[in-house]
Amino acid sequence: MVDASYVQLSDGRQVGYQEYGDRDGRPVFFFHGWIGSRLDFGPNDDIARELGMRVIAVDRPGCGSSDFQQDRRLLDWPDDVSEVADALGFEQFAVCGHSFGGPYVAACAHQLADRITSAAIVAGIRDHVVPVFISPSITVPVKDGRMLLGTWQSVVLVDTNVDNPVRQVRLSFLPG
Repeated sequence: MVDASYVQLSDGRQVGYQEYGDRDGRPVFFFHGWIGSRLDFGPNDDIARELGMRVIAVDRPGCGSSDFQQDRRLLDWPDDVSEVADALGFEQFAVCGHSFGGPYVAACAHQLADRITSAAIVAGIRDHVVPVFISPSITVPVKDGRMLLGTWQSVVLVDTNVDNPVRQVRLSFLPG
C-alpha cells in the first residue's frame, strides 16, 4: 500500500492525499468515486506525467486516510480543498471528479471560482442514481391526522427521477 501524505486543517482534522504525475506540472485535484480513495488515480500516473499534470488525489472526510468530519456537508469540501491547495502552494488549480466525485467538483467550482482554472466531471452520477434515505429519527409517521410515536420505525426513499413514472422498489425484511 502507498503511504499517504497529509495536510493538517485549521479545525484539527488531517486530510490524506497522494500525488501522481509530474511534480512540476499543472496542479489538478482529483476527487474519487463512491467507496474510493486517493489510490483510485494510481493506474493513470504515467498518463498524468506525459500530460504535464501534477495530480493531487484527495481522500474525502472519513474515506481512506482522511479524518472523519462530524455533520459534514457537501459545501464544506471546498474549504478543505482550499486549505490543501494553500499548504501545497497553489494559488490556482484544476479539479476533476469521477462518478460520486462529481458533486464535489461542482461544489468547488461554485465556491472557489476565483481559484479554479478548469473543472471536469467524468462519468458523473445523476440525482436519481443514488437514492436518499432519510433517517427514521427525523421522520414521524402520521395516521388519521395523529402522530404515531413510540417504537415505529420508517425509512423514506426519495426518487427525484421525474422523467421515469414507473417505480419498482423491493424491500426485504430480516426476521427478529
